[in-house]
Amino acid sequence: MHIKVFSFLIFLMFLSSCSNSILKPSGWVDNDQNIEKDILELVNDTRSKGTTCGNQYYKAVQPLIWNDMLAQAALNHSTDMAKNGFLSHKGSDGSDPERRLSMVGYKWVLYGENIGQGYRIAEEAVREWLKSTGHCKNIMNSEFKEAGSAYAKSSSLRIYWTLVFGTSSQ
Repeated sequence: MHIKVFSFLIFLMFLSSCSNSILKPSGWVDNDQNIEKDILELVNDTRSKGTTCGNQYYKAVQPLIWNDMLAQAALNHSTDMAKNGFLSHKGSDGSDPERRLSMVGYKWVLYGENIGQGYRIAEEAVREWLKSTGHCKNIMNSEFKEAGSAYAKSSSLRIYWTLVFGTSSQ
């Protein structure tokens, strides 16, 4: 009997180590740093100074506030991209950002989403988003009031990033 239980426990440990992706839930502090909130700090630093997106200068705007529901939507999408090896605003189940926000209970009047892959650190992700006119405009959009971000690593350790912006209807 003890051998069967022990064997079963070993089998469960083996299965748990065979995951397709390594997840980093938003808001969790890891031993080195809180990477998701580093994204928000970097974004807010840019928002506080103003920047040029494409050929247009955007003046300084108010900082974004961290929102756990937006972070959960970001984590869900990053996880999906990491598990299924794609980069798109459309999820593997056909979901768009609007649907993902509804799934986590976020009632929005305005939303935006930045995604990326392959960036090794938060600074690199934000730097590359600022080079992209559309992503940069999301970062500098004064109508966005909240944000949440997350990343997930694929089994090949490729990192998928999602930053979700929102303005709540509540």
